[in-house]
Amino acid sequence: MESAQNAFQGINGEQISKIGRLSLLSALRRLVFSFRSIILPLYILTIGLDEAFYGLMVAAAGYVQAGALLPAGTISDKKGRGVAILIGGSISGTCLVLLPFTYDTLLILALYALTGIGSGFTMTSIESLIADYSKRGDEMTRSYGYTRTVATLASVIGPFVAGFLLDPIALPGINPIMVRYAIGLFIMAGLNYVTGIAGLLTERWLIKNIPEQIVDVPQEETEELETDTKQDLETALLFGISRILMGFSSGMVIPYLILWIKAAAETDPVVLGSIEAISNLTLASGTLFVGLSSERVGKIRMLSILYLGVPLFMFGMVYAPVFILMVVFYIGRNMLANMAQPASNSLFMGEIGAQRRGRSFALTRIMWTFPRQTGTLLTAALLAGGFLGGIVPFGMLVFPIAMTLYPICVIPMYIAVKRNRKKQERAEATRPQ
Repeated sequence: MESAQNAFQGINGEQISKIGRLSLLSALRRLVFSFRSIILPLYILTIGLDEAFYGLMVAAAGYVQAGALLPAGTISDKKGRGVAILIGGSISGTCLVLLPFTYDTLLILALYALTGIGSGFTMTSIESLIADYSKRGDEMTRSYGYTRTVATLASVIGPFVAGFLLDPIALPGINPIMVRYAIGLFIMAGLNYVTGIAGLLTERWLIKNIPEQIVDVPQEETEELETDTKQDLETALLFGISRILMGFSSGMVIPYLILWIKAAAETDPVVLGSIEAISNLTLASGTLFVGLSSERVGKIRMLSILYLGVPLFMFGMVYAPVFILMVVFYIGRNMLANMAQPASNSLFMGEIGAQRRGRSFALTRIMWTFPRQTGTLLTAALLAGGFLGGIVPFGMLVFPIAMTLYPICVIPMYIAVKRNRKKQERAEATRPQ
């Protein structure tokens, strides 16, 4: 209670308005993904395709997103975060509107792949916008903590509503089943459009009311800017190595977790939606805790502690003797893996010059996305080939092993921060007094 009170000390009305608008924007984006986690995998099974095709579809969107990230980051840096968010929301929304009217397998794959362009524009710009209007250090970490917490709380709605929408017993009267899926996809599309508009309006309000933390570099400091650019590139590459490890690990596992639970426990859509909703609810409290305490504990230390628990909880989930324990371990794994984001985002953005945040963040996301989709494709290929006899025995063996890359990914982050501190100390030692 005391730490929560201390967290709000010194926050004025202007800052509350800023955090409120940024949190709403983050919440809208997260809502789309919370609906997707239930609707899309079950939609693919309902139209007669399998888990392997779902993995291929997710991977295709990821590869397209990787190709769009660098242009998205450049446009975001040069034309404005709001414009980039509007572009992203419009593209994703249009693709999702068309999806329920498409019956050809290749067209389904292509349409969903194109949503990757929209996701790249939206994600890069929202994360950069939060950093632009937060001071480096404690304020930035808290900003990410608050916005991520609100977004996570909002994401409780998506899987819960989606589960009820798709379950004929929980919500009777809407037939046939494809009408239910169409409604869900239209909701996702509408949220994308609203996110785009909200992004543009949020940036305009921030420009008008909040002093931006980006500092223009004087012309006489061009040489120093070039040095900073090189350092930012080196930092982004080291953080990118962490993303490579985490991307491949999560790609082999995350898209298939709901399908694994469905197959292992033979659960209904409403149960799956409720599990995901509860998971997001507990994640929100964990995210707030990290946002408020990681500066005191140390961001690198916080990340190390959280990621060490990820493979252990994954092992507990796939070998749980009863369904309730499976759910507990699933929620715990999800919480440990994702509540770290305020610390990791703040750590990275604080190490990068403000003028290059969009492009630098895009670079690390590219380095995350390609191995992520490669991991997803690898799992899809193994499942399609009948490796170990299906998704349930496959997950019991492979999922915990894949998650062991999470703790290792902290090492490149530590190296990047250590190198930057040494460079800063050398520069201060040689600076004229």
